[in-house]
This record gives sequence, structure tokens and C-alpha cells, in this order.
Amino acid sequence: MNARGFTLLEVLIAVAILGLIGGLTWKTFDGAYSMKARIERAEERDQMVRGAMNRLAREVSMTFLSEHYDRKRFRERPTLFRLRDGRRDADLIFTSFAHERLHVDAKESDQALFEYSVGPDPKDGSKRDLFRRVKPLLDEDPERGGEKAVLAEGVVAFSVEAWEPKDREWRAEWNSNGADRTGGVLVPPRVRLILTVRDEEGKEKTYTTQSKIFLTGPLDF
Repeated sequence: MNARGFTLLEVLIAVAILGLIGGLTWKTFDGAYSMKARIERAEERDQMVRGAMNRLAREVSMTFLSEHYDRKRFRERPTLFRLRDGRRDADLIFTSFAHERLHVDAKESDQALFEYSVGPDPKDGSKRDLFRRVKPLLDEDPERGGEKAVLAEGVVAFSVEAWEPKDREWRAEWNSNGADRTGGVLVPPRVRLILTVRDEEGKEKTYTTQSKIFLTGPLDF
């Protein structure tokens, strides 16, 4: 009997079908991998932002002022709560009992000065990050000193608003040592925190929370 093999046309058709199936399979796996990577990046971003917001809310809630300071050394109270430009690029400086000592023999307490602000990314100047500065020792210059580190990356806007109980409205500016605070509430009872970042598709995503401040008056005992 004469054995009949495949014709060249049949081989070409089989190769084309096999290539089509392989291409579809590769595209399916590639799409699944890309989706998995996007989901992981989204989860990492959410975890980063939520962690930053939770830390900020916790530290703000333990804000304090104190009347116990050396009036010969300090021209004004070294403990403070100050908010500037809170609508978009907020700069928040406050003293809090939320400091955590990282070293056993560190000459530090639970008191510290904290600052949250937005600035250029150290690696990519076209992007902006949320920075956290911690200064364990209180001195005459709250604007300088301490350790500064990135807390959240890819920030579009950082908004902080303080609740004014007298006028029952949110304020974008606040200074516990300012003349307008004389005879009034020195520390707001509530603070609203809003952080906006970009997602994987370049769209803005906003996270919002509020923090209650328990010590609205200075400690004097």
C-alpha cells in the first residue's frame, strides 16, 4: 500500500492554527498578569495612603499645649498648633504626645513636634510627596531640625481644615500662638484631613478622614 503524507497546504494551515492558538493563549496570560500587577499596585497605594492618614490622625488627636516653659528663654509658647494654606498644599505643625522612642537609651519622651507638608519627590522632581518631620526636642525654632521622611508618594493635593466652634465653620489657617486666638479656643476640637493621589490610570483618588483633638486647652498643672 502506498502511504499518503500531508500536503504542504495542510502543514501551513496546521501551523497557522497552532500559532493562532498560541497567540491567544499568550495574550490571555499577559492580560491576566497585567491585571494582577495593577491590582497589586492599587493595593500598595491604598495601604500606603491609609497608613499615612491613620498615622497623621492618631498624632493629631494627641496634640497638646503647655504653659510650663521657661519664659526667659522662649518669647512664645514652644508648644503649638499651626496650620497654613490648608485648602490645597497644607503645612501643618503641632506638638503631640504621640512620639515613639526607637532606641532604649534615647533621651526622648512621648512629646515631640510634628510637621506634615507636601514637597518635590527626592528622586523625581516632577512628582510630589507627603513628608513627615519629627523633632523630639522642643526649642525656639520649630521650623528647623528633626528627621524628615517621605510618608506618601504621588500626592496631588494635601488639605487640612480645622473646625472653629465659635463660628461653626472649617478654617484653612490656624495659629494657637496668634493674636486672633487670645481669649478663644487655642486648639481646634476637630481636624479634617484630605489626601489626593493619582491611581494607575492617572485619575485622581481622594481619601478623607477626621481626627478629634482631646486637649483643646493648654496644660497648666
